[in-house]
Amino acid sequence: MNLPSGGSAENSLVLKPDFGTVPATLTIAASQRLQVVASTLGDLRQSQVLRFFQNNDLLLTHCLQVHYPLVNSQLERHAARMDWRRLSASPLVAWSPVLIDAQLDHWDWEALSRNPALPWSAELLARFASHWDWQALSGNKALPWNTALILQFAKCWSWTTLSRNTGLPWTSDLLAGNTHRWDWTALSWNTGLAWTPELISTYANRWDWTGLSANPSLPFDEDSVAQFEPLWNWTCLSRNTAVPWTQNLIERWSRHWDWAALSSQGKLPWSSGFLAQFDRYWDWLALSGNTGLPWSLALLNGLDYSTRWDWTALSQNTALPWNEELVAQHGARWNWEALSANPALPWSAQLLERHRERLDWDRLSWNVGLPWTEAVLAQFENEWDWSAISGSAAMPWSIEILDRFATQWDWERLSGNLHLPWSSALIRRFIQQWNWATLSRHSTLPWSHALYDDFAQHWFGNLVAEHQSFDIAWLSAETLETLLEPRPAAPG
Repeated sequence: MNLPSGGSAENSLVLKPDFGTVPATLTIAASQRLQVVASTLGDLRQSQVLRFFQNNDLLLTHCLQVHYPLVNSQLERHAARMDWRRLSASPLVAWSPVLIDAQLDHWDWEALSRNPALPWSAELLARFASHWDWQALSGNKALPWNTALILQFAKCWSWTTLSRNTGLPWTSDLLAGNTHRWDWTALSWNTGLAWTPELISTYANRWDWTGLSANPSLPFDEDSVAQFEPLWNWTCLSRNTAVPWTQNLIERWSRHWDWAALSSQGKLPWSSGFLAQFDRYWDWLALSGNTGLPWSLALLNGLDYSTRWDWTALSQNTALPWNEELVAQHGARWNWEALSANPALPWSAQLLERHRERLDWDRLSWNVGLPWTEAVLAQFENEWDWSAISGSAAMPWSIEILDRFATQWDWERLSGNLHLPWSSALIRRFIQQWNWATLSRHSTLPWSHALYDDFAQHWFGNLVAEHQSFDIAWLSAETLETLLEPRPAAPG
């Protein structure tokens, strides 16, 4: 059975029959009955899709260009109504050299050059060599990349873009044969190369060592750090999470590290002993915000460190052992604006009430860690930033909550909120409040023919068609032509 691509979950419950596949064990009569049933189901579904698009002819054009496997004859007949830039990016057009040639002057060649669905080959590249956008092609990972292809069109490529392309067959021969062409700065940041100490050493004088030092794909170990010690950008190296951070590695090059960057690293072998060993090097502002430390009340309140912490950074840190006692104990030290945005606190209606005057309610309104309930909303109704809450993923959304605070919501933000319990009933209940352009871009609505029909006059069909096919691929070429025929003008 084949499922049309791009259909919504609701529209895809009926499967398009594959008339050529019949279990070998079926009798001829049973096989014929199965074919009749499948054909009937297919005809029924096609009739449903046909009726839908008869009632939504503007949507038809938009869906056609995004979700239908158009062939050249269809493009020829309906060229004037096509959006050729959109078509040039389509993965569903029946792409072939003949089709591309037939519509040579219509294509958007930049979009076409980026399209991964074309039947890419050296022959295709050569046939339309004067039309391609070679910079766009140079970044297209769907091309059949090999050394011969790269060399065949060596004068056409954007070698800077090629140098960034992680999809190339990065071999030593490919690099060596084109040393004068590569953008070595771009190469140095490329995570797709087969990085080895030998490769790095071979081109040591060509690399951008800032890029190499930041590149998480390098084979870092203590030996490689030592081998290229004079060349590293130690600040970038200090930020690189791919370095196998060990106490010995840090101690060996303690004078080279950027200790502010190192103090922010979550992957260091953090312990109280480790902190003490490099006590004089740490950047305490960065350290205070680091969630990787072994945070405890003893560490926080210890005589050795309590005066060194940055309390604004601590206030933002989600890894502290937060409880109401800790909040109260250091009430005068916390940055309450930063604290209000921290989702890790033990938030409750009682905590909010207790510190009502200190808290920043704008930041609280964005905080996903609050106990979002209808009761909490009501208790502090005059404090909230309702625009922030309207975009929340943490709210227990319901028609009742939307109704109760209808005059408070930012309906523009609500219209784009993926987490509402979207249904036809919900949309209808607040039909005048929605931003319909925003709603039309919403791919996670429970899309169906019925949903579209229910609110047809409100939808922006071009925006809906970007993500919904409404099973247009069920239509045969003949049925589609019937739909596309110009309709007679209404009398009078």
